[in-house]
Amino acid sequence: MAGTEIRIEREMRGKVHYFWVNYEGKDVSRLLLFDLNVRFGEAVVRMGGIGGVETDEAYRMRGFARRLLDATNKYMKEAGFDIGGLFGIPNFYERWGYITVLPEYRLFLPTENLKVAKLRHSVVNYDNTLHKSEVLKIYEANNRRRICSVVRKPEDWSGFPRGTEWFVKVNVKVFLNETGGVEGYLSIDDVSERTAVAEVGFATPKVFESMAAFLAQRASEFGHNEITLLVPPDHEFAIYLRQFGCTATEEFFRSGEGMMRVINLESLMQKLSVELTKRLKNSPIRDHSCTFAIVTDIGSVKVEVCNSQVLISPCEPQEADDKLELPQSKLMQLLTGYQTIAILLVDDDVHCSPSLVPILDVLFPPAYPYIWWADRI
Repeated sequence: MAGTEIRIEREMRGKVHYFWVNYEGKDVSRLLLFDLNVRFGEAVVRMGGIGGVETDEAYRMRGFARRLLDATNKYMKEAGFDIGGLFGIPNFYERWGYITVLPEYRLFLPTENLKVAKLRHSVVNYDNTLHKSEVLKIYEANNRRRICSVVRKPEDWSGFPRGTEWFVKVNVKVFLNETGGVEGYLSIDDVSERTAVAEVGFATPKVFESMAAFLAQRASEFGHNEITLLVPPDHEFAIYLRQFGCTATEEFFRSGEGMMRVINLESLMQKLSVELTKRLKNSPIRDHSCTFAIVTDIGSVKVEVCNSQVLISPCEPQEADDKLELPQSKLMQLLTGYQTIAILLVDDDVHCSPSLVPILDVLFPPAYPYIWWADRI
């Protein structure tokens, strides 16, 4: 392609960044970048969500996607994004520093076991005009501490675009109490082949029995012997359903699927300090004091633990005696709770001062990170 003009172009269309490669006057490769906020407990960080990565078949294997992703990651750095995230194919995005951090969770229930549940609420179809405000309040309350859950802004959020797969239509049911208030909702695949739930929201656990009864009724009508829910195992509805007998699975991927990377280390860690402080204050070592550096391949930060607070500031690696040294990708797994410090220390490219292990266990506990299907791009 020597001597041939190749341009990376970008423009805003609405609130989405469109990137594409122009080659010989043609748009041959493209992707979308969404400006999202995601939760890490009490902290909210800015994530660039990459989606729609595509190269025309005649132009594949020629480095166009590589150029496009190079440009996108550079732009995110310059524009002040904290992290990048995507749902990707295996063995591809690692070259840009992305690493798998999101498991997939499924819960399976025998339909017969739920038939004892009673439907005590009115059930109606979701209406974006009538129910949006209450449903968003429920979602935010349910997910205010869920690692990686997307913050749904009322001015931007337009409803549920899909069910439990990328191109599956959805039927959202809203559960109303006797005064017409929304007490819960279920996002269900709008297909006859299965009864599968993509999202659950509740204002009170009292709605759970009605949800169980409705799912049993729907599954029975279609002749489904089993009901599937895509919910994290620590979700309150998943815990409620244990009494009926169920099977919960967690699927972890060697590569691909839900992946993330650190874009701006200092701003990310500064935003996370509010959540790290909360974890410290709730721990048995809340009065612990120490100073150390987190040293990665994209920069370093100083972490000060003092007076039940965690403070983040810039630093050079040589300024600290105690250090946690690791690639930014593995730091991303630590931040999401996908891995623990004890397991990461098995790897040859992770090093840590032994005295730091107890405080790192407190600051970065294992978790159930998750992005609901409605927010995937």
